[in-house]
Amino acid sequence: MNNKIYLMTAIIAFASVGALLIQPTLASAQSKGSLTDILGTSSGRTSSATASDLPSASLSCGQVITTSVKLSANLDCASDGLLVQGDNIVIDLNGHSIVGPGASASKIGISVAANDAVEIDGPGAITGFQAGVLASGGHTDVINGVTFDGNQIAVFLTGTTGADIENNMITNNQIGMAAHSASKTTFKTNVLTKNDLAGVTLVNSGDNKIDTNIIKEARNGIFVDAQSVGNQITTNTVMDNSGVDLNNGNGLPINVNDATFTENLCQTSVPDGLCTAGK
Repeated sequence: MNNKIYLMTAIIAFASVGALLIQPTLASAQSKGSLTDILGTSSGRTSSATASDLPSASLSCGQVITTSVKLSANLDCASDGLLVQGDNIVIDLNGHSIVGPGASASKIGISVAANDAVEIDGPGAITGFQAGVLASGGHTDVINGVTFDGNQIAVFLTGTTGADIENNMITNNQIGMAAHSASKTTFKTNVLTKNDLAGVTLVNSGDNKIDTNIIKEARNGIFVDAQSVGNQITTNTVMDNSGVDLNNGNGLPINVNDATFTENLCQTSVPDGLCTAGK
């Protein structure tokens, strides 16, 4: 229950942050090719457990997960999806979907509360939740190869350390990935399109790496607030967003919060000059 209250408060806070983001007029730009062309090949990351290693399970909505499992069917939930309790657990979606009652309902697709080394693997989809995955307080959790669609926040990290989020398709959410007081996250080779408020939002979150992602057709591409220190934003394609592609603290000089923006293909930034490639 505390997690849900915090999630609702955080969504309101992120929405308030988004309302303050500067929105200059974008210059027109030529297409840079398909999403696959821009992204290139995946990082080659492999799961710690393959589908054949895991027991296939018939799960139910709201079920507490205490051991590694592989879904055997879709879940159509009026409640929360799955609630992880335990470390070193793998959830293999196995090509199935977890569908919630709608983004406006206070439900979570997969909740990972203060658990370490939890891995959520696709292919598979999580859609129709207030948060697709909510990870709070854990270390070295992994989300790989999952499709997130139609959630308020696709992936919400709060108080986590060392999360690894790679090779996901994140589309038609309010916010793609939101981090609050999260550190040492690797967010890499993900494709984010048409996430209304923002692609990636970092609030009071330091030493994270946002690397080689495609972020398009949001209001704002990547937003880093003034309290987020030491983040590295590198080699991303952030284009065709209706507001700002790269936003460091609504125009905060990058030396103030020790931010690094290098080789990002983008059109607009605040402060100016963060689009060092292809402008």
